This record gives sequence, C-alpha cells and structure tokens, in this order.
Amino acid sequence: MYQNIYIDIVFITNFLMDYMLLRLVGKFLHLDGKRLRCVLSAAFGSFVSCLLLCVPFKIIFPAAVLIHGGCAFFMASFAFRLKKGGLLAKTILALYFTAFVVGGIYQALETERTMTVKTFLLFVAGIYGAFYTLGCAAETFRFGRRNIYPVTLKYQGKIQQTYGFFDTGNFLMDPVKKQPVSVIKQELLGSLVSEELVKKLMDIRDKPEGLENTELVSLQPHFLSCRTADGKKGLLLAVVLDEFLIQTPGRVVHVGKPVLAITSEPSALGEEYGILLNSRLLN
Repeated sequence: MYQNIYIDIVFITNFLMDYMLLRLVGKFLHLDGKRLRCVLSAAFGSFVSCLLLCVPFKIIFPAAVLIHGGCAFFMASFAFRLKKGGLLAKTILALYFTAFVVGGIYQALETERTMTVKTFLLFVAGIYGAFYTLGCAAETFRFGRRNIYPVTLKYQGKIQQTYGFFDTGNFLMDPVKKQPVSVIKQELLGSLVSEELVKKLMDIRDKPEGLENTELVSLQPHFLSCRTADGKKGLLLAVVLDEFLIQTPGRVVHVGKPVLAITSEPSALGEEYGILLNSRLLN
C-alpha cells in the first residue's frame, strides 16, 4: 500500500505546531522568547521531522528518542536562550506534555477525516487561544489576589527570572534619576551579575575607592535616603540595571533603566518573591 506525502505540507504543518507549542510554553513558564528565535527553532524542528520522514530506512526506537530529545533540547535552549539546568529540563518536559495534549486532539480530528487547511488553521488558532486564556486565568488566580507577579531582570545580556511583590506602601523615589525604586534581595542580584561583584558593592560604604572599579561603574551604584516603617532613617545602596519586565494578567510592564535598592536582610522580603515592586510601577 502506498501513500502520497507532500513534504511541503508536512513542513508547514510541523512548523506551525512547533511555533505554537514554543509560544505556549514560553507563556506558561514566563520565558523571554523572542518571536524570531521561536520561528527559527520551529523551522529547525520541522526540518528534522521532514528529514526523519525521508530517510530510506527504519529508525529504531532508542535512536528516535535520542533524535527527538536532542531536537527538543536545541529548540528550547535556542528559543529561550536557556543553558543547562532545571529550567531547561522543565521547558523540555512542558514542550512534550503540551505536544502530547495538542497532538491527541489533532489526531482525533484527522481520524474523522475532517482535517482541511481551513480546519487546521482554525485548530491552531483555537488551541493557542484556549491555552493562552487558561494560562492567564491560572496566573490571575494564583498570584493576582496576593499581588505577586512574574518579573524578568536584564543586565548586559544576562536574564534572571523571579517574582515580585506589588508593595502598595513602597513610594521610594530616586531624587537624581527621578525613578521609582524597587527593593531586590542581595542574593538575587548576585545570580544576575556575580556574587563577587555584589560583595564589592556592599563594601563601598567602607571602601569608597571601589567606585573606580569599571564593573561597578556600569551598575551606577549610589546611596538613597529612606525611612523605615518604624520611622528610623537609613541609607540603601541602589544600582541601575538595563531593564526589567513585570508580567501582570492584563499586560507586560517594561521598565527601562530600573533603579533597585539592595537589601541583605532575609526577613525584608518573603520566600515567594525576590523583589518589592514600587507602587508607582503598575499605576
């Protein structure tokens, strides 16, 4: 029995499915995946699928698992600029799980022989819309009432993801830069720049000559006067990063050149979040 296979249709079908899966997983895990990177990753995955379809021999199961696993590894790491670690493994597992769910629905439609081009496009749009809405609803339910939102920090090409608490009592402003000031955990900043650099930052008060360090200058360290809840005055060391994004249920808030004050007190922030967001940022 022979069956005609149109390789261009196979490529386009796989490409659209892979792109949709990447965008959905990026939404669910709050990954910073650029559209172009997702497009290139989806094209690579579609190319591999077509290549496996065209080989003149049968690929044994262990080899197929390794090939598909390697393909998923490249797609996830390239699309979201992830290196090895727990987040990359979580992303790959999320890709497989989402593909399993979506693939089952697609197979059911194809079995009924109702899969036309129009039906396929409606299927892709419907699945994407449904999963996207579900993700927004789950995010709202989980964090909205507690004012906790996913946050992405960016500095010199490095990306750090965490959660921020919308602190309605934080009105701290940088008098020089005229920017709202959020508060960040010391260890969280260390994971974005380096622990050694953060240590040098925290020594600036006792060793002001450290400001001449080129790496420190790029962070624009400076001190801010603040008043605690009990009325006491103090100084907070603040730095300036390149950008950070706050993912709320309704929109993504982009903050350019954010000013972040560093705190080393574990009790200052909760365990579920690493940043106290300034109340002016979401108004």
